[in-house]
Amino acid sequence: MPYLLARWQGLTRSLGCASQAVDKIYYIIHSSYSQYFRHYHSMKHLADVLGHLDEVRSELSDPRLVEYALWFHDIVCVPNADTNEYLSSAVACYAAAELGLPPGFGRQSADLILQTGHLRPAATSDGAYLTDSDLAVLGREWLSFLDYETQIRAEYQFLSEEEYRISRQQILERFLSLPAIYQTSYFRAKYEQSARRNLAALVSILKPSRRRRI
Repeated sequence: MPYLLARWQGLTRSLGCASQAVDKIYYIIHSSYSQYFRHYHSMKHLADVLGHLDEVRSELSDPRLVEYALWFHDIVCVPNADTNEYLSSAVACYAAAELGLPPGFGRQSADLILQTGHLRPAATSDGAYLTDSDLAVLGREWLSFLDYETQIRAEYQFLSEEEYRISRQQILERFLSLPAIYQTSYFRAKYEQSARRNLAALVSILKPSRRRRI
């Protein structure tokens, strides 16, 4: 995506990164997000989340740090693995060192990436905006949301229908059990109601139908 390359170059230029490493790191990013099994967590997903983040850029305390973390938040994305965020944060630290950024920058970006596991509330306001941008897809119009769900199912094609249904239902019900899916007022106002409708409808589809006794 030429747009993403230009955006990456603009970000790294603004951060004063070592020019010889910029293309090298972008190659790593592009190669990772273009892996054959990534039906949803792809370069398009990266572009979508960047777009959502742009909507709240003025609310961020450190927009460039948050954007940098976003580039790496799914750079490691192995279906069913529970170490993706940890490994992605490690890659972000490695890339920061290669780009000549201060050690503290890499550590801060890693902290933001670890907050995208969606298992607990974000520790910072910037982290909340980042995680909400990542979850904006849940509030899409219904048919677009179903397209997202189809892409997620394709990433887990190694699971049987029953295995996927049970696992996916548990994840969706965990989101529905939260007092609010989105942590920031901006994303709650824009997506909370539609996200809850989408998730509730999908849960009802995933639940096994009971056979009526004759």
